Amino acid sequence: MKQIIFIYSLVLSLISFGQANCAYQLKQDSSTLLFPKTKELVDIIEVKIKNNYLVQFIKKDKKNYLKIIVRDDLGFGKKGSLLLVSAKKQIYVKSLTLEVIDKSSAYFLIELNNSYYLDNIKEFGLSKIVFNEIVEFGVPKPDSDQIKKAADCFFAIVKDNIWPPTKKL
Repeated sequence: MKQIIFIYSLVLSLISFGQANCAYQLKQDSSTLLFPKTKELVDIIEVKIKNNYLVQFIKKDKKNYLKIIVRDDLGFGKKGSLLLVSAKKQIYVKSLTLEVIDKSSAYFLIELNNSYYLDNIKEFGLSKIVFNEIVEFGVPKPDSDQIKKAADCFFAIVKDNIWPPTKKL
């Protein structure tokens, strides 16, 4: 009887070590990406933050995106620069359109492939969004920590396709 209990407890402990330690998992959903009127089937990790904003990490085939859905009018439909500020790093996109979803929301879409953007977000989080150098949205520390965790989980899933494969000599 003791042997059966020992084997049972050993199996349970191995199963618990084998489970994923990420709190965020990809889920299938539809989302607009490059064409604002067209929804595409994607895999997504989503974090809801202050003011009902959403930060989404999106995987579509071998492309990866960061989509930030805003609810305040930061300049819906306008084109301008976007600065994502974290504790120690900044991500600057020179020209980006704040694409309109409806009259109360819009989104930024940033491609993550071939950049260190995802690395920076998973290490330092996101503390502020500045659009067109004048409109600013602050991200609270607890929300920034959730964004870091989601980015870390997303990175673990897509790390092999962030950078193009290199040819070995």
